[in-house]
Amino acid sequence: MPPTSLDPCLLRSLDLNALVAFVAVYRERNVSRAAHCLGLTQPAVSNVLGKLRRRFNDPLFLRAGRQLAPTPLATRLAEDLQPALGALEAVLAGYPQAPSGEGGKFFQGYN
Repeated sequence: MPPTSLDPCLLRSLDLNALVAFVAVYRERNVSRAAHCLGLTQPAVSNVLGKLRRRFNDPLFLRAGRQLAPTPLATRLAEDLQPALGALEAVLAGYPQAPSGEGGKFFQGYN
């Protein structure tokens, strides 16, 4: 059951963009393709995965040939995150946003 109130301290301990990157790697099964989809570099996504690995004390993905195979924890996490991020995306889509190039990366300084 989802919590009835938000815990800002818990949410603050994780970067939402890191979770988005994690889901992209989960979907793509490849860091380079995920980075391309996110408009980031491969080293940036690898760095984010390293932080998440430490946070969850799990490798999250293991090499399986030319792809990455998610660990059981990564699979559970992705299955929980995808609908939550989808709901957040749906909420935000209902509000106006600045034209491209204006107002992006509002919370960049908090990473």
